[in-house]
Amino acid sequence: MATVTTPTNLDVTEKFRSLLAESMGSDSAYIRAKETIQELVQNGAIADAQKAEVLSNIVSSMVNNLTNASMSTAISWAQAEKDLELRKLELGRQLDVLDNDALLREAQVDQVSTQTRLAKVESKRMFGTAVFDGSGNVASLGDDGKVAKDIELLESQRLKVVEEQELVKQKVKESHAAVHKIVADTYVNFGSYSYNGLSENGISAVTANHGDFKTLSDTQQDIAIEQAKGYSYNAWANALTGSASMLGTAIAAEYAEFGPGQPGGILLDVVLDAAKNLKSATTTTADAVPVE
Repeated sequence: MATVTTPTNLDVTEKFRSLLAESMGSDSAYIRAKETIQELVQNGAIADAQKAEVLSNIVSSMVNNLTNASMSTAISWAQAEKDLELRKLELGRQLDVLDNDALLREAQVDQVSTQTRLAKVESKRMFGTAVFDGSGNVASLGDDGKVAKDIELLESQRLKVVEEQELVKQKVKESHAAVHKIVADTYVNFGSYSYNGLSENGISAVTANHGDFKTLSDTQQDIAIEQAKGYSYNAWANALTGSASMLGTAIAAEYAEFGPGQPGGILLDVVLDAAKNLKSATTTTADAVPVE
């Protein structure tokens, strides 16, 4: 930073005195005028009586002119010095401004350089390492940038969504198959029914719609009936075999009498009841129930 000092006053007095002394020095016009008048007086060109008047007029006029000229010149001289000092001060301030501008431009260059480096770093971080062609255009980008990673992540997520969609489709198909199986099993096991009412107590007005279709439950019921007949038949067959064996033994041993109310008669009635119930067990379910 430039340092410039300026005087606080014009210093006219010293300059005035210097100019006035110079104007009245031994080589000045004032001295030469006095010497010329003295020569004119000595030569008789001016009378002694006019010498004082001439000297007074000329000296007075020259003194006034010299004084005024010296003062004016001193003021102009001082003003010029002052203007020069002010100009130097102005130039110093301009130099300071130029220095500051230079510092500012250096700071701006550093800032632009820093921003450029940061922009390159951010560009590489976002888009990856760039490859340029001969014209300075981007020819390709590496896979080391955030955008490339985001694209990979999005592609992975897209493939995952596609897989999930396929999985959902498979599950829907499995659900359809499960529903079909439930419907088929229900129809095969129990047939088709319709109803008119549904409440918290259940359904009402149920009507079978499968007609002559033989359901699994109907078949199982028929099998159960036939099994019941078989159980009843076996029971009565065993009873008949046992009671007949006892009757044969009693007859062979002539042990019992066969009159009404006699042991042999009671045993004969048991054999007859067993034979009757065995016959009934081969007809209907109701007939399979023992006869009183």
